[in-house]
Amino acid sequence: MKEKLSEREKFNLGVTLDKAIAELSQADPKNICLNSAVIFNREQNSFILPYLNRKYLVNHRTGEVKSIVDGKGVSIQMQILFLHYLSQAQGSELQEKWITFKELPGGQIYVEPYQNRTIRPLLKYFGEKPEKFAELAVELGGKASSFGDISMIMRPLPRVPIMFVLWEGDEEFPASANILYDAVAPDYLPTEDYALLPGLIIFEMAAMLS
Repeated sequence: MKEKLSEREKFNLGVTLDKAIAELSQADPKNICLNSAVIFNREQNSFILPYLNRKYLVNHRTGEVKSIVDGKGVSIQMQILFLHYLSQAQGSELQEKWITFKELPGGQIYVEPYQNRTIRPLLKYFGEKPEKFAELAVELGGKASSFGDISMIMRPLPRVPIMFVLWEGDEEFPASANILYDAVAPDYLPTEDYALLPGLIIFEMAAMLS
């Protein structure tokens, strides 16, 4: 009987995490703060990173992540996401020009898995109740936009805006959706993280339904 793989072993996440920790620990905290729009807490040697409507401490040396409110950690996927943002942010000015996932570097070859992790869950939970999506998005700091029938711009990380767009269905066409990114998105996260991040937000909002 095979032993159950640890979270670190799944999909080689342990290697990815170790690399992300090394990259963060070697970067200059001052540059990180300037490029990613975060604050550095010298006493705790940690960055104060906002995520949606919460704040986390990310240790500069160890990469440990914990909630400022209750001290709880996060999943290894979210930890990697946070570390990537801090170490890879380039400080580019947001353009407010929106692109699709397939326009991100390498995004074209990953469209189908991406849709399974993001667009389809968005439609599953909110395709028939876009107003509820807008309501929950506001609770997480989202702001309305003018795309589609309903669109909300979420800013899960300080310089990573994501627009969720919903079109209501009718007798002829089913409900549809899209997720858009700022044109400078590649300057803040690798494409694989953009395949993960919207899903994290969608499933968190879905949990708020119950």
